Parts: sequence; C-alpha cells; structure tokens
Amino acid sequence: MSVREGPFAALEEAVSRQSAEEAASRALGTARAQLILGRDAPSAFFATLVLRLQPKPDWKTETISTDGRELLYNPDFVNKLGPLLVQGVLAHEVMHNALAHPSRRGPRDPVLWNIACDLAINPILRDAHVVLPDVRLMPGEGQFAELPVGKSAEEYYSTLMKGKDDAGDSEDNGGGKSDPGGCGQVTDPDHGDPAQVQAIEAEWKVAVAQAQQAAAGRGPLPGGLGRSVEQVLHPPADWRSVLREFVSAHARNDYSWSRPNRRFIAQGLYLPGMHSEELGDVVLAVDTSGSIGARMLGIFAEEANAVLASYDCSVTVLYHDTEVQKVQSWRSSDGPLTLDAVGGGGTSHVGVFEWIAQASDSPTCVICLTDLYTDFPTTIPDIPVLWAVVGNAQPAAPFGQIIPIS
Repeated sequence: MSVREGPFAALEEAVSRQSAEEAASRALGTARAQLILGRDAPSAFFATLVLRLQPKPDWKTETISTDGRELLYNPDFVNKLGPLLVQGVLAHEVMHNALAHPSRRGPRDPVLWNIACDLAINPILRDAHVVLPDVRLMPGEGQFAELPVGKSAEEYYSTLMKGKDDAGDSEDNGGGKSDPGGCGQVTDPDHGDPAQVQAIEAEWKVAVAQAQQAAAGRGPLPGGLGRSVEQVLHPPADWRSVLREFVSAHARNDYSWSRPNRRFIAQGLYLPGMHSEELGDVVLAVDTSGSIGARMLGIFAEEANAVLASYDCSVTVLYHDTEVQKVQSWRSSDGPLTLDAVGGGGTSHVGVFEWIAQASDSPTCVICLTDLYTDFPTTIPDIPVLWAVVGNAQPAAPFGQIIPIS
C-alpha cells in the first residue's frame, strides 16, 4: 500500500472537500448579495425568495436541489459556474418552490417530473433575462422543439409520458441523471406529514406575495414571471365549483316539514329541511366546431351529471356550429347524460339564442361549452348565461359569466 492510499489520502480528500465547500459557500453568498443589490424588479423578486433558503453542501446531490425547506448543493457543481450562472440556478430553484413543484409531483416519475418542471419555468426565467447553463431544457428547442411554450408542468409531463409510451419503456428520458436539465432539481418534501407539505406550500405563497411587493418598487415583473406570480397569488377558481354555484343560484329552493333537517333530529328538534330543489329547464349549448374533443365532452358531461342530478330538472342540449344542428332532450330521471357532438365548421351563438327566443318556454339558465371564438347576438338575452370556455381564448364576452375549463 502506498502512502497516498493510506490515511494521508483520506486527509487530502477531506481537506479538498472543505476547500471546495468554502469556495462554493462564498460563491453562493456573493450571488445572493448581487441579487439583493440588483436594481431591477426580477433581482428584488428572486433575492427575497432566495433568502428563505439556507444553503447546505451535500456531496450526494448531483447539482443543486430544493424540497421547499432546504437548498442542497454539490460544491463542485457550484464552483464550475460563473457568478451569473450561480444567480441563475438560485433563481431556478426558488421558482420550483414558488410554483409548488415539490408538493405537486404525487405518484409521477421523479426524473420526468423534473424535466417537465424545467420546461415550465425556464422560459419564464429566460424572459426575465436570467442566465442559465447551456444544458438547460427549453420547450421549442433541441429534443423539445415541438413543445409549445407556456404550459404547466403537469401538461408537459403528460406529453413526455405519451412520448415515452410511444417509444417504449426502455427509453431513458433523463439520460441516467437525476437532474437532466443541469440547472438544479426539485425533490419531494421529506416530512411525510401532508399537513407539513401544505404548510410549506402556504409559506411559499406568502413569500411570493412578499417578493412581489419588494419588486414593485423597481418596476413591473416581466410578462411570463408576472403572470406566474398572479396565478400563484390569485389561482383561477375551480370550474366545477363555479358550475355548481351557478346552477344552485338559479334553483327554486324551498323548505318542507315533510323532510325535516336531520342535523337537529338527534337534539329533539324538528326543523324544516331543504327539499327537492326544482331547476326547471336548462339549455346546454355545445360548440361542435372541432375545438372540443371527446375527452372534454366526457369530462364536462360527467360533471354536469353530478350537478343536474341533484335537481328536478330537464336539459335541452343544442349542438351547434354556425347553426343549431341537433337538439337533445334529457331529464334528471333519464340516467346519465351523454354528449355526442355533431356538426363542424365555424362557430356562432346567434342561432343558439334565436332558438331559445323562439322556444315555447324560457329556460332557467344557459350554459355554453365553447372555445369562445364565436359570434355573439347583438341583443343581450334576459337569461343567466355561463360560458364554459375550453382552450386558450382570451376570456371576453359581451354578457354572462365566464369560467375557463381544462
């Protein structure tokens, strides 16, 4: 055994690692200070978030990682980066936490999830002029050239899984790496308690609000970053809940002694309970221009069943493109409602509301399932209208309530 293979070798390795850790710690500290001293809004935003994480050296980590509480880094990885790139990977990591990526993975494959998360946040960072390593993953480039920009991590993951299934399970989308993107990875919160995971997510939501306020004094956040922050702070309402509230608001509710409120019977109190809520006739207008596929029809029909089955009501389904092509009648006693689109071509809701105006009875409310690329009637109908909008249309209509659905 040579001298270098004995205790001196172990000592040299320990000294080398300590030196690397000290250099990496200085690099990270400098990057954080540079973000704090930055004069633009993104610098203030990322600096506020970066200060929430205490960096810790970890030689088992491939690059740099976060679970929402810790920031683990490989010193050799950090030391190979220039000052701007260190700032970039820090911004990359805090964006994972800002968008709750550590708590959103669920049962998904961790490597593919990391790829999907990188595809979701790297365009946001690029638009904010954040410098990332050349190996970073970007939709619209390289092997992801066919992927559009602006999708969620879940949407990218679904596309990646489909590609993996088409290519066969033997394909290694991560190239054998835990961090294929080379910018830092997201790991699961190591707490086990779902309440703790929710608490971490809530803490980061507060942190994002604070970061937004810190950035406001230095100007607006760039488009993609600004939109992401707004979605975190003001997430869109769940369309299913909005649909239920819309329908419930127009039901004719009443109380009945024949159906006492069971919550108070155990206390010896017999109070009237809400009885069979009558809804009357609901018109469901289904846009058949081709933008609404069978999958979305099935999802919407399932939810409509769950809502409408709770009422004594009838539903008139109007399948239409530029004109009403088919009329379907359904009652809550008929069993599950199925939607089977017919027609095609352009879209107009003028014919829908003309059909309603000519009907013998006025409906209680109208629900329009559409992509909203349509012509509207010039006269605003005197009926409650809900636009259930599929796709990427800008939600605007001259009347009625709008809910984006997906």
